Amino acid sequence: MSETREGIVLRSVPYGENRLIVNIFTADRGTFGLIATISKKGKAGLKKAHFQNLQILEFSHAEKSKGELKRLEEARIHYSYQNLFFDPIRSCLSLFLAELLYKVLKEEEPQAELYAFIKESLIQLDQAEGSLANFHLAFLMELSGFLGLFPDLSQSDQKPYFDLLEGQSCLKPPQHSYYLMPEETLLWQEIQVQGMRNWQDIKLNKSSHRRQVLQSLVDYFRLHLNDFGEIRSLSILREVMA
Repeated sequence: MSETREGIVLRSVPYGENRLIVNIFTADRGTFGLIATISKKGKAGLKKAHFQNLQILEFSHAEKSKGELKRLEEARIHYSYQNLFFDPIRSCLSLFLAELLYKVLKEEEPQAELYAFIKESLIQLDQAEGSLANFHLAFLMELSGFLGLFPDLSQSDQKPYFDLLEGQSCLKPPQHSYYLMPEETLLWQEIQVQGMRNWQDIKLNKSSHRRQVLQSLVDYFRLHLNDFGEIRSLSILREVMA
C-alpha cells in the first residue's frame, strides 16, 4: 500500500549506481528515510533534481515497518524555487540551513507547526527582495523555540550576561566560558524582538556582529542538542555573508 504526503528534502546521498537514500522531513511523520531509484530514460521517473537539499516535494512511497527505509515511488516538485538554487547568497544560505536542519530534525513523529514554519521560511528566502544578511540569524532564533531552546532574555535589563548553558540571563559572568557579554546579549534581544516576521528590520549592520551572533547561536544549539557536531558550511557562510 502506498502513502502520499508533502515533505522537505534534508539530505540525499548516492546508494549504488542509480539510487539515492533521501532523508525527508514531513508534517505528519517527522523525519524518515526513503530509497529512490533514479531514472536514466527520458522525462519519466525520478530525477536527481527532485532531491536537491531543501526541495519541497509531493511524493508517494511504499509503506514498511517503522525504522526501515521506504521505497519512493513518485515525486513532483511542490514549489519551484526561482532563486534559492541559483543566487549565490541564497544558495550558500540553503547549504547551511540544510546541514543544520539535518542535524536537528531526527524524530519520526508529527511536527506540523515546525514543518509549516520551515516551509514558509524557505519560500520567504526564495522570494525576498533586498538584503538577506540577517535572515539566518532570525531563522535560528525562531527555530530554537520549536526545539524547546528559546532563550529567556526577559530579565536581561537587570541581568546583562546570558548563560548559554542554562539558557537564561545572569547578573555576572558564570563560572564557565559559555556565556554572552552584555553587548552581544543586546544583539540577541534585537533578533528575538524582530523575529522572522520582521527579519529585514533587524539592526545588525556590522558584519563582525553578524559573525559573532551566528557563532554564538550555533554554539547554543551545540551545547543543548546531542550529536550536533560541527557545521561544515559555517565557514563558507561566514565568508559569503561578511
